[in-house]
Amino acid sequence: MALDVKTQSRNEFMSGGYALPWAFSPEHDSWKTTLQEFGINRIAPEAAQRTIEEKFDPDLALAVGALGAYGLLIPTEYGGQGADLRSLCLAAEETAVHDSSLAVTIHVQAISLALLAHLGKDRPELLRETLPKAVTGETFISFGLTEPTGGTDAGHIETRAIKKGADWVINGSKQFITNSGTPFSKYVILFAATGEASGAGRSPISAFLVPLDAKGVTVGPLYRKLGWRASDTHPLFFDDVRVPGSALLGEEGRGYGEALRFLTWARLPIAAMCSGLARGCLIDIDRFVADRTSFGKPLGDHQAVAFKTAEVAALGSLARVMTYDGAWKYDHGHPIQQEAATAKLLAAEAANKAAYIATGLLGGYGFMEESAATRHYQDARILTIGEGTPEVQKMLIARLLGMGQR
Repeated sequence: MALDVKTQSRNEFMSGGYALPWAFSPEHDSWKTTLQEFGINRIAPEAAQRTIEEKFDPDLALAVGALGAYGLLIPTEYGGQGADLRSLCLAAEETAVHDSSLAVTIHVQAISLALLAHLGKDRPELLRETLPKAVTGETFISFGLTEPTGGTDAGHIETRAIKKGADWVINGSKQFITNSGTPFSKYVILFAATGEASGAGRSPISAFLVPLDAKGVTVGPLYRKLGWRASDTHPLFFDDVRVPGSALLGEEGRGYGEALRFLTWARLPIAAMCSGLARGCLIDIDRFVADRTSFGKPLGDHQAVAFKTAEVAALGSLARVMTYDGAWKYDHGHPIQQEAATAKLLAAEAANKAAYIATGLLGGYGFMEESAATRHYQDARILTIGEGTPEVQKMLIARLLGMGQR
């Protein structure tokens, strides 16, 4: 029997979110189907337990590599998929429906590989050496920018690299570094001050590819986190770490600025994670409501419940539209500074509100660690912080409006 329009619409909404036929090609649709099957069969079954145990799963990480998610933005000549930003956003979104910890693992690996390919575009021998195994997940490359004293001021870099003959000697520390202590973690793209401070009081910042097993590198203890508990996050310490001149990526003194310009788009996979998380909340609400009655009628027939559920759906839809508007424009060569900042700002707020509503609707079950809504609630908070706080996004948007500090 054919499904009625209402049932078909509901099923499509639950499984795919707000429909955006203009944004995707048949290849995108096929990739999304692959991701959804992987999510249901491979990610979802142990997602709660991984979070409770704060467990990074090496087998799952390798399975993601076999799926092709890490190398989506990497040219095929280096083992990647040669795909586009919409494909990476789909990977982030569909993974976050079940497990944001895995979604951020994918995100950091994907942006790190893309940045390495960008900064090393004139060094094919380096890319041939590092990227193929990174695409499969056999090698993880982390992104080493944040420092203990930097916070939102990401350009405040105290880690310093000093030229000693043909080598560089690095001293300093980094914090909150994702994918830095896994069995596959081999390198960090490290940002360090080089040269003398400018008139504005800042030293130029350069990027280096530093092996994590180099003498003087210490991977600190695993952080105990509110959310993203099954992702791998550590501080890194550098004590007279000597690396060859070839460790420098790109031009000396231009690493930070080039990375920022290149990674403007990296806010969009975070926005995609927000959309996926909100849909995960919607699915958990639907599962909870389906077999419950209250005051003599189905729980979903109460207007208060129906309206709150509708709000969660609307919030996820907002995040999805903003994400793929920006990703489509990027893939078609349009500037996206405003789109990326706006999507990140609004999607993160939407995800947090959706998770708050979901845990409330589930009542006591929304306070239990085994609940998907609880996990989404824990994971939502960091989405307002990663890839720039709301204040940073507002600052960027204000500048584009010709306002604020320039």
